[in-house]
Amino acid sequence: MTFPADSVENQWRALAHAISGRGRMRVSRDGGRTYPLRGERDITDKMPNQPAAVLIFDRGGCARTFCVDLDASRGGIEAVERDFRALTAILSRFDCAHFADRSPNGGIHVYVPLAEPLPFHDATRAARALAARTPTMDPMPMLGIDSGCIRPPGSWHKSGGHQLLIDSLNAAWKATQQPTSAAAWQAFADEIGGADNDVPPATEAGNVERLRPLGHHNDPDSNYQAIARTGQYDTSRYLSPSEARQAVIWSAAAAGWQLADVVQRLENGTWPGLAAMYARYRHNSRHSALVRDWNRALKFEKQRRDKGCNSSVRVGTTSEPKTHRGGVYQQIRTWINAVEYLYREGRNDDLATRAVLYALGEAAMKTGSLEIEFGNRSLAIATGLDQATVGKCLKRIAAEDRPLIELLAPARGVKAHLWQLRLDADLNSAVEKIAWKPGKIHGIRPAFRELGLPAAFAYAVLERSTKPLSGRAVAAHAGLSPAAAHEALLVLAAFGLADRSGRGWTAGSASLQQLAEQFGVAELIRAQIARYRAERAAWWARLGIVRLAIDGQSVGHHDSRPPPPPDIGFDRTLMDLLEVELGATVISQSA
Repeated sequence: MTFPADSVENQWRALAHAISGRGRMRVSRDGGRTYPLRGERDITDKMPNQPAAVLIFDRGGCARTFCVDLDASRGGIEAVERDFRALTAILSRFDCAHFADRSPNGGIHVYVPLAEPLPFHDATRAARALAARTPTMDPMPMLGIDSGCIRPPGSWHKSGGHQLLIDSLNAAWKATQQPTSAAAWQAFADEIGGADNDVPPATEAGNVERLRPLGHHNDPDSNYQAIARTGQYDTSRYLSPSEARQAVIWSAAAAGWQLADVVQRLENGTWPGLAAMYARYRHNSRHSALVRDWNRALKFEKQRRDKGCNSSVRVGTTSEPKTHRGGVYQQIRTWINAVEYLYREGRNDDLATRAVLYALGEAAMKTGSLEIEFGNRSLAIATGLDQATVGKCLKRIAAEDRPLIELLAPARGVKAHLWQLRLDADLNSAVEKIAWKPGKIHGIRPAFRELGLPAAFAYAVLERSTKPLSGRAVAAHAGLSPAAAHEALLVLAAFGLADRSGRGWTAGSASLQQLAEQFGVAELIRAQIARYRAERAAWWARLGIVRLAIDGQSVGHHDSRPPPPPDIGFDRTLMDLLEVELGATVISQSA
């Protein structure tokens, strides 16, 4: 293929897909300073009118292009040019196909197309080795299995210009069509000290078993899920990717999962980090290696149980909630109607306050009471907001002329504020004839911590609708401005949560549970809970309250070394239980 002109549009159209591992890009909304997950989209032939970076690794945790970012801020333009000449000389010596572009500020990106996809751990090893000998290289694009990205040729730069190819577009295209051979890459990796020649042999599959879970509806602990998702692990505990991989498989087996549960996550891209750990095997040997690891994990767990180590491998439960009927639940649903009524009447600018109100509604449904004694921290976990923001929202709501909540008792000692859901007579008359919304009442479900509050409210509208809706209808029902609703629908569509047809928008088939797992939200919730517990412990100490220390929720350890000491926790107060209920359990909710 030849290109008549090296325009930025043609550079983008020809090379963005070729560089990306999964056909996805992240569009920056702040002029190129950040590339958040909520800006992720499918790559299109039309170049975005804002800076955009393509994701390097595929869903299997492999890169088909090795990307080198020579940053002018790490020594200046002359240093970048020096490193560029040295790098291209080595690549040429080993017959590695490559091309490069230059940014307006003098930085250079070098792209090495690969005939065989490069597993994540091999890519990071090579990137770190090359960065050690290349002063201006920023290795970060090759160090993030989910977030590693780079602006391709043609893309807008934050300075206002474009990434422009150094050589011709035809030469760059030829490099993508005649990529670097496995032998040439191995020679290059050997030269820079980034090779790993310990390729494991193929193994026989053997029989596949399943263990009884230690509790009901168990999942692996979020620590192991984080390894499976990101490929990052504690090198002081696991000496190699193989050890970390075995620990992940053990956690799944010990939780009572079937091998098929792991295979599904490897194939649908939920666990790209684990997939990358198996990518070092030949394609037709990977399943055999997985089965071998599974059988080893079963053997290890059986021995562990025989020794009496029956600890849970789960943070929470995924059991379904009870069906809600009766007068109090009807009052709660009427109250939710009032919230939506008010926010359709011109209050669509305060998304955080609305999120807190929905969390209060969900809490009321869970407790079966209009009176709620949930602390700011518990509500922060339910919404993904900061506890200070939650506190400000609650005060603002209670101080309004037509307040939706009333403070019955202020916080005292270890007790939280006691709030009551309320409606004045006029508002109750306005909403009592409005049909209740079908389905469960949700706060802000975990996936929307990453996708944003506008997306959460737009999705709730699509989820409840029995017919396609126009963008303006979604905006009206969700209490969003047309522009915010349009952006929210694009975010939902990018992750399969919304579909668009000639008749309008409908809810997509993607699972919120899978997306939350893919985004690593469990780790975010866990860190938030740990931080709040520490803050609460300090407050109790100030009050002079002595609590009995108990073991944290042990997840066990897949190695022979002694486990670290348990977290210093506290006996299960109401606040503890609410944090788990509103945080960890919510992650099990799916579309």
